[in-house]
Amino acid sequence: MPYRERYHRKLDELKALAEKLADLVGAAIDQSVIALRDSNANLAREVIKNDQMVDDASLKMENLCLELLALQQPMAKDLRMIIGILKIGIDLERIGDLAVDVARVPAQCQGRTLVTTLDYIPHMAEVDRKMLAQSLEALMSSDADMARQATKWDYEIDRLYVKARDKLLKGIIENPELISERTSLLMINRHLERIGDHICNICEAIVYMVEAKREHLN
Repeated sequence: MPYRERYHRKLDELKALAEKLADLVGAAIDQSVIALRDSNANLAREVIKNDQMVDDASLKMENLCLELLALQQPMAKDLRMIIGILKIGIDLERIGDLAVDVARVPAQCQGRTLVTTLDYIPHMAEVDRKMLAQSLEALMSSDADMARQATKWDYEIDRLYVKARDKLLKGIIENPELISERTSLLMINRHLERIGDHICNICEAIVYMVEAKREHLN
């Protein structure tokens, strides 16, 4: 196989790995919140177990990036793409860790139903997923404007975060006997808000890859 053809196949493989990793962490977000909503300890433990697949995909992507940087000596746009995907991989792996942190709560509940209403938290997870899907589409199509648009969802995530936080804090004051449960939910609320921040980082990397601009989109 000619050198350039082999090189471009490696670049395509890199983007495919990024897509696979995004799919894995997206599924982890979905399943962790379903496990929380349904008090499903088995599903929560599955999310925690599957984090190894996220770590493996992340390591494979990182190794391919380093291989391309070391052996191919890419220039200009290709160099930005490899560096950008390397950064994206770090954020995706961190999103997977945050989804696992969410899953740890129902995993420890042993089937016990949470008393607190979770209305804002599942909604926040839905917005996280929309934002992640749009950022992935922007990556695959090399569309910087779409990446910028994806970050607009972060305003909705922040709004839901504040509403959930205030409701949970009020609940602690009114029912101190539920402080342990609601403190756990406050942490989950924070994890889901942080996922939005990491997706903003991904969008910033996409803008850099496509336009060679460093923009603060968070």
